[in-house]
Amino acid sequence: MSKQYAVNDGRNSIRWKTFFFCWIICLFYSKWAVASGDPFPMGARSWGIGNATVAISDNYSVFNNPAGLGFIKDNFTSASYHARYNIAGLQTLSLSGNFNTKYLNAGIGIEQFGDKLYNEQKIGVALAKSTNRVSLGLKVSYFQAAIENFASKNTLITEFGLLTKLSSKLQLGFHAYNLTGAKLFASQRIPTVLRLGLSFTPTKQILLVTEAEKDIDLPMLIKVGLEYQIVKSFYLRTGITSKLNNVHFGFGFQSKQFLFDYATSNHSALGFSHHLTISYQIGQTKAS
Repeated sequence: MSKQYAVNDGRNSIRWKTFFFCWIICLFYSKWAVASGDPFPMGARSWGIGNATVAISDNYSVFNNPAGLGFIKDNFTSASYHARYNIAGLQTLSLSGNFNTKYLNAGIGIEQFGDKLYNEQKIGVALAKSTNRVSLGLKVSYFQAAIENFASKNTLITEFGLLTKLSSKLQLGFHAYNLTGAKLFASQRIPTVLRLGLSFTPTKQILLVTEAEKDIDLPMLIKVGLEYQIVKSFYLRTGITSKLNNVHFGFGFQSKQFLFDYATSNHSALGFSHHLTISYQIGQTKAS
């Protein structure tokens, strides 16, 4: 009996080692396949309202729709941390700044995803030009993805954005990501994603947003979000995303020149993610 138990223990040990090895391989390649340059929404405010950000203008427009930079009157520097599903290696960090000039508004954004096994870096520069009602934006990013001791690839990603004020309370936004169809490998194209949405402010305290997102290879997503200003400088947020079963909640407040935003999002299968942003208002540009 003892020999039989020893044989069974050996077989079980081999099975567990095989299972563990396969799990590592699957995780390894799933990171490569899922991340691979996808446009990841930045900023805790974005996540608080369900990432329906294409039709709003804020200090994270440099990531979410470069056309939004054209309507920003303030200059900001911001830092964000995104922890997805409490899984090691799925964290995203970002730094950004936007700067207004006489002729154009500019922004720079830096993103870092992953760990030493698999990681992505992206640095992009965006320019936006606005009139009283329309803003156009263009962004070019250098993107690099690397797998430890295996491969490292890089390419350029282009984005185009449009934001227009249909009325004093209604805005329409459009954003196209990876217009040129950039690839990391011949068989791995970075996603091309189109987004169209509206933002509506029925009162000074309420912001309603909705957005349709279409990856050209995936079904369309519909996003809806709400931001409510409870008291001066304090906001509550919520949102929902179709098909992905994501529910979002968040809040934000401003203390002098500092802005603090936090959000959490829940996926029915993968669990909770947490998002934190700290921004500093450098100065204000006089309205033209």
